Amino acid sequence: MLLEQWQTGEKRMMNEIYSHFPGNSLPPHPSQQHIPDPNIRNLTQSVHYWSQFSDWYTILPHVILYSSFDDLVVRLNRTTLDELRHVSRLMAQHNARMTEQLHDEWKDILMKVASNSPNHPR
Repeated sequence: MLLEQWQTGEKRMMNEIYSHFPGNSLPPHPSQQHIPDPNIRNLTQSVHYWSQFSDWYTILPHVILYSSFDDLVVRLNRTTLDELRHVSRLMAQHNARMTEQLHDEWKDILMKVASNSPNHPR
């Protein structure tokens, strides 16, 4: 995956940002020893594992992914303005659904917390 190659490459931005954080200061729980440390940016296994949880792979289904610079150029040359507008509409619809879902989830959470408060709402 291109993102993983970029993250683990010599000129990755994360190295510039996180170079003073060599790893997590707390050891993992014994049940989590098999999970790679997310703070070790130059370890391909860690980047591969944690990238599956990235927004663009999990909650942004209409993002157009490319595997290399050449692939990006090909996609840009082949994609029409109408196709980009269609993707944009799909993204906006998805965003509206996610916003409503998150609003409902947070409302439920806060109502549960409030119901245990001495000043709970009616």
